[in-house]
Amino acid sequence: RFGKVDVLVNNAAIVPFTEWDDIDFAEWRRIMSVNLDGVFLTSRAVYPHMREAGFGRIVNIASNVFVAGTPNLAHYVASKGGVVGFTRALATELGRYGITVNAVAPGLTETEGTLAGPHAEAFEFVQSLQAIPRRGMPDDIAPAVSFLASEEAAWVTGSLLVVDGGHTRH
Repeated sequence: RFGKVDVLVNNAAIVPFTEWDDIDFAEWRRIMSVNLDGVFLTSRAVYPHMREAGFGRIVNIASNVFVAGTPNLAHYVASKGGVVGFTRALATELGRYGITVNAVAPGLTETEGTLAGPHAEAFEFVQSLQAIPRRGMPDDIAPAVSFLASEEAAWVTGSLLVVDGGHTRH
């Protein structure tokens, strides 16, 4: 619509809370399709435009569960691990074209979707593990994404920025 694409933020995901024993292959593929294949497909769609322009920012939303290995989320954790790996590999391949690729790994964040699901019950427990013991809000995540999409982050690529109130300190 505007003739060019400067920034892509891959944010679509589904987060089912399912025990390992209850994950069948159809459910595994459903999660991978949205959470990982979607990142590939949208990145592939904008890449020609960014390459031609000699500039681009791709910011993939991962999750701190990749670092934490949260139970009952094996397929989600695997998909977000794939996002982190894809981010690093793509950064290596696209840097020569002026395109940076990074990932943000939010912790449990209060959103309509989170509050409507089983994760709504986890806030108190998660807060007890964080260095900053309060609920994560979308306004806590947005500045990290904005930074990685900005000119100030021109020398940052292939990175994973964990934004989780210190839940997964490392």
